[in-house]
Amino acid sequence: MTEPLEKLVWFPFSDEPVVPSLKHIPQFSDPQIIMPNQACDSRWHMFFHSWIGVHHFVSDSGIAWEPVKVIAFRGHYPSIFRDGENYHLLYETHDTRFSGSRAERKEAGRGSRIEMRTSTDLLTWSKPRLLLKASDVPYAGNYLTKPGISRPQLLKFGDTYRLYFGASHLTLPDTGQKASRYFGFAVAKDIKGPFIVTRQTPLIEAAPDSRWKNLGCGSVRLVETDQGLYAVECGIFWNEEKKKTGAAMILLKSEDGLVFEQCRKDPILVPSERGWASSYIMGCDMRYEASEKCWYCYFSANGKSTRTLLGFFTKQEAIGLLIGALPPQSSQTTEPKLHGVFL
Repeated sequence: MTEPLEKLVWFPFSDEPVVPSLKHIPQFSDPQIIMPNQACDSRWHMFFHSWIGVHHFVSDSGIAWEPVKVIAFRGHYPSIFRDGENYHLLYETHDTRFSGSRAERKEAGRGSRIEMRTSTDLLTWSKPRLLLKASDVPYAGNYLTKPGISRPQLLKFGDTYRLYFGASHLTLPDTGQKASRYFGFAVAKDIKGPFIVTRQTPLIEAAPDSRWKNLGCGSVRLVETDQGLYAVECGIFWNEEKKKTGAAMILLKSEDGLVFEQCRKDPILVPSERGWASSYIMGCDMRYEASEKCWYCYFSANGKSTRTLLGFFTKQEAIGLLIGALPPQSSQTTEPKLHGVFL
């Protein structure tokens, strides 16, 4: 039995990222992990995206990572759904060079879409299959912007598949950082679709009275445990004291995957005062390590700006690691302390 996530104490594995960005690839974003006990080769696997596409890295320890290849060029926000021996890689793309009919290419230019590729060995992947178009989501855009969906995740409830996703892009006024406004879902009887949006409003959105998500919901990663279904939300907020925007990691819980309530008073993680993770906690994935009785939380965050090879400035984004475990027995009844991230 796993420990309830809301009772854990979290601490950084290191003051530095476990997967640092590169000069020519300044942003590594939204990690997704396969633990050795879920992998066909008993290794650690990590998927994340950059401006190039969806990257695949492997590790023997979960700490030192090495690249395998880029799986989906111009793909973003990867997630993995395992179904028996099949590994399904989901991601968002807005590539208008979509290899389809003229009508399909025209439709691709109207907004982003979610695609899926399948593998049995985590090395060779099928051709992409279209699961959902942003134009089919009523709250995915507005009259000023093309509709956008992102951060897909697949869960199974009984004989129904739910495709969860972020929807509508929010551009923050002080930094230009983009984040998701909403979090919603579509349903299908078959994993190959078609996925239908049955609800006209999102599941999660900004909460004006909340300190930690008063602007938008940001990234939401669902975590299935034997204690229930959790959602780790990187909420977007306006810091009135510092007069700037930020993103912090908060914890929600749900009984049915439809209604989510915050189950921990303080965030798991907030931006640091300075350093590589001082602006936005952008995305994460949590996995349980039974042999160590702890949770691994890989997250992407940004802070420092760097000049790219093309000469313009952008925020560096890298992947760090948090370790979560129960506090000592004598203090389990106390609220876990608020953690800032690194120096």
